[in-house]
Order: sequence, then structure tokens, then C-alpha cells
Amino acid sequence: MEQLEVVVVGAGIGGLASALSMARAGHRVTLIERDDTPMPPDPESAFDWDRKGAPQVRHPHVFLGLARVLLRDRFPDVLDQLSELGVVPNRLRSDQGPQLDEETVRLIEADDDLRMLPCRRTTFEWVMRRTVLAEQGVTLRLGEGVAGVEVRDDGDGPPVVTGVRLEDGTVLRSDLVVATTGRRGDVPAWLAEHGIEIPETASDSGVVYFSRFYRSPHDEGFGFRGGFGAGLIAGVIGSEAGTFSITAVVDKDDKELRAHLSDSDRFDATMRLLPELADVAAAGGTPMHPVHCMTGLLNRTRSYIAPDGTPRVVGLLACGDAHTCTNPAYGRGQALALRMATLVADAIAEHDDLVSAAQAYESACDEQVVPWYHFSVLTDQMRAAAVAQSGQRASAVAAAASDPFASLFGGGASPETVVLVLRVLNLLELPTALLARLPELQASAATPPTPLQQGPPVRRPSRDELLAVVA
Repeated sequence: MEQLEVVVVGAGIGGLASALSMARAGHRVTLIERDDTPMPPDPESAFDWDRKGAPQVRHPHVFLGLARVLLRDRFPDVLDQLSELGVVPNRLRSDQGPQLDEETVRLIEADDDLRMLPCRRTTFEWVMRRTVLAEQGVTLRLGEGVAGVEVRDDGDGPPVVTGVRLEDGTVLRSDLVVATTGRRGDVPAWLAEHGIEIPETASDSGVVYFSRFYRSPHDEGFGFRGGFGAGLIAGVIGSEAGTFSITAVVDKDDKELRAHLSDSDRFDATMRLLPELADVAAAGGTPMHPVHCMTGLLNRTRSYIAPDGTPRVVGLLACGDAHTCTNPAYGRGQALALRMATLVADAIAEHDDLVSAAQAYESACDEQVVPWYHFSVLTDQMRAAAVAQSGQRASAVAAAASDPFASLFGGGASPETVVLVLRVLNLLELPTALLARLPELQASAATPPTPLQQGPPVRRPSRDELLAVVA
């Protein structure tokens, strides 16, 4: 397709990647960001970036294997800049929990795609924005919110978006609008104003999470690991520059535990009781901010294609959470946003008209993105069922059910199955690759772990012990 005038709405990860992809394909891009905050001078300053439009930026983020692969293949200069800042891909091994046999370890080591990026989201966005600012063909406009879209409807074919209307009334004309407004953005309302309905399907995840970043005095990384107690699931995510985060996920209706973890001192003390986090607590990390809470954790997908296969609207493509979002506790959002940004550019490059491009893009999303919505809903349902069956919130059974395939690592799964699970959890394979082998997986999960796989026994704190902690 010949050079287009493109407006990208939202300068988060999806918006930055969309702007970069489209500009490098030869299109002229205007990137609009509501937050009127200047570019911080360095990554450490970026951690305090005032991003009211993205309040989750100082929550932990996981850049899964797919995110690294997309950077390697599509944005290698971004990956190089991250490397210069000390963001070195981690192999997916841990000294915590079940031990893997030598053949499983060998297969994991041999799969170069199975590496995650230990990086704070603020650092990642800082590098991405710096790259976008240096890119010819991109204009970044800060402090300007989008109130809606302009639409032309000739009655011959789908309505066509011809630009965006800013909050001050200014209209920016475009050939294509890429909406990357996040999970709280209301793209359907923009279109409903013109009589265009965008159906959506949503499912509440049933959880909230609390998190806090720390700086290690020893500049050491802690990798990725999980733990649990009676009422919560917790995880440590190592990041760059000697930083790491701890996140606790709890039932959204557990008001008692939610109130307990909302206090920063009690949060730290509670995490110290979890055996998997003992060495992290002993390292004496310095908190970088008070504990933050993230609520409203929905799984949602929107349908931009009518039942007859035609686009409901032409000239607008939704990317990232504006199209499909999943429970952020699973850490898939960043990788899916990067994937969809590249799908936008590919659809435009491979088709001569916007109708065909929209159909191709939505077809690719149906194949590569929407299955993760269904998988997240399934996983949430399994967790809720385990909680109900156990008779207590987030018991050990429920904690394992937060990842329906976690038990494979302590059972009789073959090395090939463990690698497949890891590839799916890193979005390198679609979840259907696991679901198609469900009988085998269930048999593996039912196999008792060997002493080597099981590891030494640990004592887990009771709910009363967790709630009794005060400092």
C-alpha cells in the first residue's frame, strides 16, 4: 500500500511499537499521547515518570519469550539498547522449587527462544520512546487527548474513519487510525457516536494484586519464581540495574487480606514468611515506593468484524488491550501488544486496500491473539473452581490452579512436554498446542513427583500467621 497518513492514539508499548512499525514501513505517523510529561533524561528517572494515563507502569511487567523474539526479529536496535542498559535475557531456570532432570534442562538450554527479558516497564518504554523520537516519519504530540473519531458513511460498504477529533476540537485527518488506548480506553464509544456497534465479550479474573519494587544492595538478580501461602499467590521478578519486584495475587472478595496487604510494612513482613522468598527477604532490598494495588483485572475481547466477514469500520485498527486484554497477572499484555503492532504493519504492507487489510489483521488476531483471551478465562475458571473445592481461599491447591499446568513440573511429565508448557507460557506456541494433548497432560500431572523433583519439604504459613504479621 502506498504511503499513508497514520494517527496512533496512545504512546504506551503498543502505540510506540505501532508507530515504529508503520514509520519503518514508509508511512507518516502522528503519535498522540494524553499525558503531558517530558521524556526523562535516563532510565532511573523514568521510574518516576508521571504517567497518569498508564497507572500500571510501576507495577511489575514480564517480557516473555515472545516479546524478546519480536524485538530480535523486528526491532533489533531496541534490543541492543536494552542490552546496553544491562537487560540480559534470562534462561528459564530457577534454583527454587522442583528440580528438573538433565534432559529437560538440556532441551530448555537448547531453545534460544525460551528467554525472558528482566526489565522494568518504565525502562522498556523509555528505550522505545527514545527510539521513536529518533525515527524519521514520526511526530509525537504530548498533552493532547482524543475525544472521538471522524467518520464518513457513503452507504456503499463499511463506514470509514477519516481522522480523530482532539479534546480541544481540533480534527486530525488520516488514512488510518491505530487505537492503542489500553484496557481503560473506550474505543467502542468513539464509534457508537456514529452508530457503529463493536460487540465485546468480557470475564472478570476474580483477583487483584499488590506489588512493590526494591533495589538490591548487592546488585544481584533474583530471576523468576513463585510461592504461596494460605490466601495468596506471590512472585518475584528480577529486573535490570539491581532492581526486583514482589507481587501478591489475592481473591478480589478477600477484603481482610486485601486490607492487610495494602499496608506497605505488613506487605513486606508477610512476604518474608513465604519460604520461596526467604533469600530475597534476607538480601535486604530497599523499597523504591509504597505498595501499589491493581484492580479491575478483566479478560476482554472485541469484535471489529461483522458476522458476514466484512469490517464493521474501515480506517481504524485496534491494537493491544484496546482489542484484546487478558488477566495481567499472567504477564501476557506486553508481548501481545508487540505482536499486534507488527500484525498491523504486516496487514497494511501485504494488501492494496484498507478493507482487505482490516480483514487480514482481524483474521491474524483471531488466530494469534484471541486464543489467549479464552485461555485466560479457562485458567481463571480453574483457579476459582479449585478455591471452591478446597473450601478456603487460595489454598495450595488453588495456588497451583492459578497456572493449570504448574503441576507438570513436579510430576511425571516428559522433557518434551515440559518444554512445550514453557513455550506456551511464553506465548511461543498457541494454547491449543497444550489443550490438544490434555489427556497426556492430565496423566502427567497425576504422577507423584520423585524425591528429586519434589525438593525438600517446606512449612507454609497459615492464614492466621499471615494476618498476624504487623512489621
